[in-house]
Amino acid sequence: MIGFDAVLAIARRASFRAAALELGLSTTALSNAVGKLEGQLGVRLFNRTTRSVSLTDAGRNFVEQVGPAVSTLHEAMGAARSQQETPSGTLRINAFATGAREILGPLLLKFLRHYPKVHIDLVTEDRIVDIVAEGFDLGLRTANLVPTDMIAIPVGRPRSFAVVASPEYFKANDKPCTPPDLLHHSCLRIRLPNGALHRWHFAKNC
Repeated sequence: MIGFDAVLAIARRASFRAAALELGLSTTALSNAVGKLEGQLGVRLFNRTTRSVSLTDAGRNFVEQVGPAVSTLHEAMGAARSQQETPSGTLRINAFATGAREILGPLLLKFLRHYPKVHIDLVTEDRIVDIVAEGFDLGLRTANLVPTDMIAIPVGRPRSFAVVASPEYFKANDKPCTPPDLLHHSCLRIRLPNGALHRWHFAKNC
């Protein structure tokens, strides 16, 4: 890019010195950049004398054709850099419905207040998807369902579960005292999106 910028600046300023000041380069560096580009093109772009500099016919045609393209490139680069400073665009998230409601809801409200130019595309579903293959930027999963080759960070507070029953159930059944006692009870279990039943893990004296 420096060669193109150098040629365009010299064409605007009609001076190597003024162009060098505009680009923040030394006149030697500017001259070397132009010389390198001329060598690649195989033509002279400028007529140089000790008092003046002017475009050759080839240089004039080159500037007319390259100028708009270089301007477009600089605009695109500027737009890309601005996104680093102020995030914008669409953030696609895939999550379980309960996770989206209980965990993401409060977080996304704060996020959107800080980054109003970001649009959130939140998809909630129970099936397990390949978030990369389906074009998502991130996914919300329970820890045991996160593939080992994916980068994961904890979100929200640790959660714990309890086995409960209604008073009516205990009127007709004995209360379990140890986990093995549950084998003799009617239990409702959750089937995970991958088809497996959610395993109950018990902790002692917690």
